[in-house]
This record gives sequence, C-alpha cells and structure tokens, in this order.
Amino acid sequence: MSPITKKDMLDTLSDFYGKFIEPEFKAIRGKLDVHDQHFKDLLDHFDRIYTRFERLETEYFSITAAVGRIEQRLDRVEAGMEKIGGKLDLEIFSKDRLEKEIGDLKQRVSTLQDRIEDLEKRLKTFS
Repeated sequence: MSPITKKDMLDTLSDFYGKFIEPEFKAIRGKLDVHDQHFKDLLDHFDRIYTRFERLETEYFSITAAVGRIEQRLDRVEAGMEKIGGKLDLEIFSKDRLEKEIGDLKQRVSTLQDRIEDLEKRLKTFS
C-alpha cells in the first residue's frame, strides 16, 4: 500500500464534501431561505396589524373626545331643562291659581246678576 499523501486526503475530503455535506448544506440553506421568507411575511403582517391598531387608537381617542363633548352638551341641556321645568311648574301653578280666581269671579258675577235680577223684580213690583 502506498502512503496517503496530503493531496489524496484533500481530494478525498473534497469528494466527500461535494457528495454528502454540500448537498445537505444546500438543502438546509433552502429551508432556511423558506423560513426567512416566512419570517419576513410574518413581520410584514405584524407591521400591517400595528398600523391598523394605530389607526384604531387614533379613532378611539377621537371618539372618546367627541363623547366627552356630547356629555358636556347634555349636562348643559339638562341644566337648561331643569330651569325650564321650574319655570313650567311656576306657570302651571299660576295658571291653576288664575283659573280658580276666574271661577270665583264667575261665581260672584253670577251671584251679582241674580241679585240684580232680584232687584229689578222688586223695582217692577213698586212701579
């Protein structure tokens, strides 16, 4: 047997690398490229989700501010309605009082009319 030289060893290792290791590395590299692409797609997807969340957050703050303004307006309207309610109660009370007084006046006028008629009858009897 002849001694193994460095060149023989290098050729054997190169041949082994070319037949067994390099194809495995290429397969692994291909799988890694696929995984890298999936990871990039996933990151793009998250970026789109975060963009939507930012828009939703902005809209949320806008809606919250609008609701706050509406609540303030409703508070002012309620305060105005309470004032109007108080005035309305006073007007209803005044109306009821006036109706009672008108009823009393009608009764008094009716009584006076009866007395006038009675006096007219008496005057006719004297004449």
